[in-house]
Amino acid sequence: MNNLSKVILLFFIGIIYFSACGEYEALEIEKNARRSADSLFRAHRDSLVKMTDTICQNNHEKLFDQYFDSILNVELSKIEKLIEK
Repeated sequence: MNNLSKVILLFFIGIIYFSACGEYEALEIEKNARRSADSLFRAHRDSLVKMTDTICQNNHEKLFDQYFDSILNVELSKIEKLIEK
């Protein structure tokens, strides 16, 4: 193996080595962020449940009408396809 091939080989090994270094830092940051998010969720779970229940209750009728109309349109199109056959 000549010197040029050794330098090229070391260059590529160095690139691979330094590109892998950031992965561990990113994984550690993601792990800490997930841990913080879990802690915040557990601490504020009661208020979050109350808030989401209130939002659901306030929007229930509107959402029900939208879903019902959507299902009705799908079923009507199926009926029309059957009639065309």
